[in-house]
Amino acid sequence: MNTKALIGLLVATFLVIFSAKVFAQSVEAKSTVNIRSTPSTNGKILGVFPKGFKAQVLSSAGGWVKISYDGIVGYVKSDYIKLTNDKTSSASNISRASVAKTAAKAAQATVLKDNARLRSDMSTSSKILKTLQSGSKVYVLSREQNGWVKVKTLDGTVGYMAYYLLKMPSQRASKTVSRGGFERSQEEVFANLSLAQRILEFAQRFRGIRYSYGGTSPSTGFDCSGFVQFVFKNFGIHLERTAADMARTNGVRISYSEIKPGDLLFFDTDGGKNYINHVGIYLGGGKFIHASSASGRVLETDLNSYYGRFFMMAKRVIR
Repeated sequence: MNTKALIGLLVATFLVIFSAKVFAQSVEAKSTVNIRSTPSTNGKILGVFPKGFKAQVLSSAGGWVKISYDGIVGYVKSDYIKLTNDKTSSASNISRASVAKTAAKAAQATVLKDNARLRSDMSTSSKILKTLQSGSKVYVLSREQNGWVKVKTLDGTVGYMAYYLLKMPSQRASKTVSRGGFERSQEEVFANLSLAQRILEFAQRFRGIRYSYGGTSPSTGFDCSGFVQFVFKNFGIHLERTAADMARTNGVRISYSEIKPGDLLFFDTDGGKNYINHVGIYLGGGKFIHASSASGRVLETDLNSYYGRFFMMAKRVIR
């Protein structure tokens, strides 16, 4: 091999090794921001990236960041997000021992259902990497804010699972809250909440997400039944798609005097009281949360307001 060819081979080898060293990047929205088709304020709005949620970073340049969130790939302004960089070594430099050591430090969760799906991204439309059976163990890598958990299987496959599919490990978080004179971690407090309380806490994270007719996700917006269906689906409770079908099919009907936090409230906002066309989730204290077409967003509303006049029925789906 001549000198020129040898130099070329060495340069090519260096570039391969250099390119293998990457930064694993994630991004969190500091405020709800539009996801656009191009890195420009003139780009088509593909959806929204909600405040406090995380997404995968694909690239960044010129004040814009390309992300993948909830099945949508597009651009967001860097002013409204914050990046987290975790430097990773090239695959050739990661030894089996270091992988095992990292895994040993991670807490384990237990899969609760057969055929539980491990996905490539935080979306039910993303690729299924594999299915796991009840009782299987996975390593918890991170707990996202939108109902997903990043995990690694025992054979090293990394992906995302809906957290209702997992029995999470008991861990003491760094931040604590005072309850009754005792200091308990936020994870411990959340674990001790009732299912209804956890559902409501999750639902309230989406306040301010825009109303979108036919919308079923925070990235594209919600309509009333799409919002309710999305919230309960994250806890393994599957509801019909429309308010009328939910009222007809799901849960057990209860009287107005019996409603409790977590119950579904149904309305006829046309005023005729002959057809159900709206649904929300009762929060307690005379308030409910819903995706309102009139207000154009998810918000909390007093049941004794305008909507109270059009109340039709209530149903309980949490057993």
